[in-house]
Amino acid sequence: MDMSRKRARVVAIATWATAVTLWTGVAAQTPARTGKNFLWKVQSSSGVLYLAGSVHALDKKAYPLSPSFQRAFDASATLVEEIDLAEADSLALALPVLTRGTYQDGRTFDQTVSKDTAKRVADRLKDVPMMAGMIQSMKPWLVNLMLSAIQLQNAGLDPQLGLDKHFYDKARAQGKAVIGLETAESQIARLDQLPLAVQEQMLKSTLDELAKDSGVLATLLAAWQRGDAAALEKMVLADFTESTAIYTSLIVERNRNWMPQLEACLARRAPCFVVVGAAHIVGPDGLLALLQRKGYRIEQQ
Repeated sequence: MDMSRKRARVVAIATWATAVTLWTGVAAQTPARTGKNFLWKVQSSSGVLYLAGSVHALDKKAYPLSPSFQRAFDASATLVEEIDLAEADSLALALPVLTRGTYQDGRTFDQTVSKDTAKRVADRLKDVPMMAGMIQSMKPWLVNLMLSAIQLQNAGLDPQLGLDKHFYDKARAQGKAVIGLETAESQIARLDQLPLAVQEQMLKSTLDELAKDSGVLATLLAAWQRGDAAALEKMVLADFTESTAIYTSLIVERNRNWMPQLEACLARRAPCFVVVGAAHIVGPDGLLALLQRKGYRIEQQ
């Protein structure tokens, strides 16, 4: 594989697979509507924001969305997402991914993970020998993202159809402002700063998820589509029970970092439409809980 193709592959993995977080491999289907959506209206004394939990990769069967999403988007002047997706189109991102995500000191993937983990990854990649060779220069977190990306493709899911990309394209077409809560490079840096043991644990959790019956994944998406935050919380947060470090770094710290920007939205005259991964919405450290503790009025749409 020439360098330009390799960089393009790495950029694709880093930009949309990083954002997926817990949603790798979700199988899309359309359940019956129950009148609620994974969407909340948050009000302060002076402003409004709409908070939508995203699945970052879907298929065409997930559309059309409930009209509530479109109404909230139409009422908003600014789109706020985890990153400004304009970054996802830049090959310049390949350099930090390759620099941070690959070993520069001669170590290999097989040398830095357990024999069991190395074998499980090799088994996953047995039908793509080219990838099996490429991973030897990669750190566990990048191997994790690569496996997630492959699984999304195998499941027929497309990040171009994810909720965040859907509304990003609409915002660009309508000339609405787009704000990123963080940068793609900061996401990459956060993953790279995890201790190797934690990176391996995250990879093992992904391997466990990939081995599950696809019906479990369909159940996750069904909970999202019917706006069942309690069910989704129970299913998603269970994945973090074995690693407090992963939960703290990927969910808790990022949610807290985002709160000042969300509160700035609530001080604006025109509403913001905020789209972040659904895993960031739920639970005791989720954005809904943080906003409720601040005394803001919250209503599910």
